[in-house]
Amino acid sequence: MKKFTLTVFCILAGCIFFLSGIWIYFQKSLDRVELGEGEHAASYQRHYLMISNDKDTSMWQSVYESASKEAEEKDAYVELLSPEQMNGYSQADCLKIGIASQVDGIILEADGSKEEQHLINEALKGGIPVVTVMTDDTATGRISFVGLNSYQTGSAYTEQISGMLKAQGTTSVMFLSTSSSKTQETNLVYSQVKKELEAQKKTGQSVDLTEYCVDSSADFDTEEFVRDMFVNDENLPDVLVCMDEVVTECVYQALIDYNQVGNVKVIGFYYSDVILDAIDKEIISSAIALDMDEIGRYSVNALDEYLSLGHSNNYYSVNQHVITKENTKDYRTEDEK
Repeated sequence: MKKFTLTVFCILAGCIFFLSGIWIYFQKSLDRVELGEGEHAASYQRHYLMISNDKDTSMWQSVYESASKEAEEKDAYVELLSPEQMNGYSQADCLKIGIASQVDGIILEADGSKEEQHLINEALKGGIPVVTVMTDDTATGRISFVGLNSYQTGSAYTEQISGMLKAQGTTSVMFLSTSSSKTQETNLVYSQVKKELEAQKKTGQSVDLTEYCVDSSADFDTEEFVRDMFVNDENLPDVLVCMDEVVTECVYQALIDYNQVGNVKVIGFYYSDVILDAIDKEIISSAIALDMDEIGRYSVNALDEYLSLGHSNNYYSVNQHVITKENTKDYRTEDEK
């Protein structure tokens, strides 16, 4: 009788274990993100949303491609969403879409607005971790920030500017950014450059360091400002430091259009094909670029670590590169080399 009871118990326990396994598998299958149709369909365990205001720039495309590659290795999918592709929608609206869709994680370049801060905290309360990239917002509960080291980046800019100072007299240096690229981090870079230039300048040298931010909320505002600056050439600085990709390309075109090549030394930002060509032609002296591959990779790693372990690094510092005529080939695709 005891043997019979034990046998029945083992059979029932085995059935329960088997059915539990099927149930767990079924639940996990339901949780997977289904993409595509038919033979091209793919499924992923997690769905991340990346929000960008400048999704069409080569810089953001590099971030997205790197994030997508890293996510695929971790059985996740990254969707890129931008207000640009949705007429009448703001970045906050894109955040609301992500929260309503109950994505597993959100990656975005913070804009510091009160509405966005509220939405980031709302996402976290709903179990959706948020990673900020390039621009941080410490007033929120974001789980991690992936961006530049202001000290190292400031030193990289200082090294480039120092070689452009007049041997004697005052050198005017302008930092030019847009409302979308001017952040707390770029402010820290500016302060670091100002501090280092003051300490490194030689006897007889002085530096007039200024910064200007172009309101880029409307189309062509940046192009118009750069054009007006070059038309009134008495306001042109000796050295122009561009703090984003769009500004760099606009300045490059203006140098050619208004015959100012050689009159203004330019330090660019990032390495689009246009910028690399400008450096090869010695129209732009050099460019500083953050490692966008690291930004994409680290942002996915932060989400994956948080969802798997319940915590992640608070800050990921990415490297920056100085691009000159000697190494432009290292940043071109194989087809361009």
